Amino acid sequence: MKQLFPGLLAIVLFSCGQKPTAAIRSDKSDTIKTTAPVLAKDSAMDAPIGAADEESGTFFLVEVARGNNYDSLKDLSTNVAAMLGTKFRMLDRVYKSGKGIIVAEDSEDEMYRGEYFPRRPFDDQHFVSIEMSNGFIDNEADTLQMVSIAGIYSLKSQADSVASLLKDKIPTVKTVKQEMYLGCMH
Repeated sequence: MKQLFPGLLAIVLFSCGQKPTAAIRSDKSDTIKTTAPVLAKDSAMDAPIGAADEESGTFFLVEVARGNNYDSLKDLSTNVAAMLGTKFRMLDRVYKSGKGIIVAEDSEDEMYRGEYFPRRPFDDQHFVSIEMSNGFIDNEADTLQMVSIAGIYSLKSQADSVASLLKDKIPTVKTVKQEMYLGCMH
């Protein structure tokens, strides 16, 4: 047993010390097909941000809507996913009345079991998801308020392009600049 401890400790330290990669696309079928061109570096706001501080970075989210009714947000989110030709993904998290979006209580993840675990920007950025507002976008929000988002992007122009595709049908859509923690959470 004494011989296993140093090995396990080294694995934990090594995994937390790795630098997160920029948004990794795990499935080419998730690519958003747009007719609007994505402008590259059209302003100072468009420069990739986050390289200076390895523990956090600035990203741009497409906020679709906010609310406290999970079923309504899920219906809207699945419709948005269909409009964008992508998938509605919750990262194996579930909705529980009175708690919001949580890691399932029977999950193998003992640390976050029954708690909210926020989506990270280095996961696939082509998705639609429901997140908790107070743990993801607005720390001051109602603790049960949720937000439907349609991607996390490193460039403002990317988020703006996706938002422009949805704006005519969903007037609540907007791009939100968000500082996000990128360090080890386990």
